[in-house]
Amino acid sequence: MKLARRLLISVPVFRGRTMNTAAAVQSFIYSRRSLNRRPSTIKWYERKLKRLIAFSQELPTEPEPIEQFLAEVVPDEREQTRHGYYRTLKALYRFTCRRRRLLNPMDLIDPPATHKKVKASLTARELMVLLTKPPGVRDMALLTLLVDSGCRAGEAASLRKQNIYEGYVVVEGKTGQRFAFVSEETRRLLRNLVAINNGSSDYVFLGQRGALTTSGIYRIVSKYLRAADISPPKMGPHRLRHGFGKNYILNGGDTRSLQEIMGHANISVTEEYVELSQKEVQDKHHRFTPLRSAHAAAQGSLFSDNLDTSQAIKEAEEILKEGRST
Repeated sequence: MKLARRLLISVPVFRGRTMNTAAAVQSFIYSRRSLNRRPSTIKWYERKLKRLIAFSQELPTEPEPIEQFLAEVVPDEREQTRHGYYRTLKALYRFTCRRRRLLNPMDLIDPPATHKKVKASLTARELMVLLTKPPGVRDMALLTLLVDSGCRAGEAASLRKQNIYEGYVVVEGKTGQRFAFVSEETRRLLRNLVAINNGSSDYVFLGQRGALTTSGIYRIVSKYLRAADISPPKMGPHRLRHGFGKNYILNGGDTRSLQEIMGHANISVTEEYVELSQKEVQDKHHRFTPLRSAHAAAQGSLFSDNLDTSQAIKEAEEILKEGRST
């Protein structure tokens, strides 16, 4: 509160008067709802802007107090979280300043730096072990759908029985309905689950109180990840989504088709899955490098598993030495 009182001294006025932060936030939230933003997006804004209301009673209009908020509201090691607050403030001030024809102080603030982190994923073997864990049709169908299609948890929760087709299902994504492609095995499991539900709901995945929610799907997936001895972080459906994207690339898929399959608006997000597969790509390099085949052709079974490694290295050095002398 002392910090908030200090801020009040330096806050300039909006057209001759200060603007209450809570009122500005409420106006912004109403505008997002009127634009049909997703409920999860609205909650995202509300959670973060609640911290701004507690930070300063009056809405700051200079860069310095806004930067102070960003610096103090989130610990330094949580840079992705801080960047999320920055994006939320950008949206709030863009709306507020445009609505009142004011200069936007966020235009004077650079975004917080973020450093790349390798996303937690799953290997093909881990996915196989995971699919051996569910004892019932519902959970098996759910995990198989997530592994086979790369769907988000909310998309799986939105699936209705009339939207299951041969080769694909129709789900509700971030920007509306989209196709999610599935294998015949997945379609068969989904159809079996619909039959078991016996017309009790249009939704495919049901719990004790009706359609499964996103949080319900998260709990189910998390349970089976732990049962498969898979370690944190990201013990939820997005871990399976990352596993799908990585293994799609490893199996020969391209980023452009992966973008369509996963419903990414920006291909730069899709390209992150190429980085996920670097360890496997490295292993494949060691197996399939042209140098390996060249040595094998020149020296027979130089790289045979039965050959002593030190002897193989010596013979390789001799071949290369002969090549340089010619």
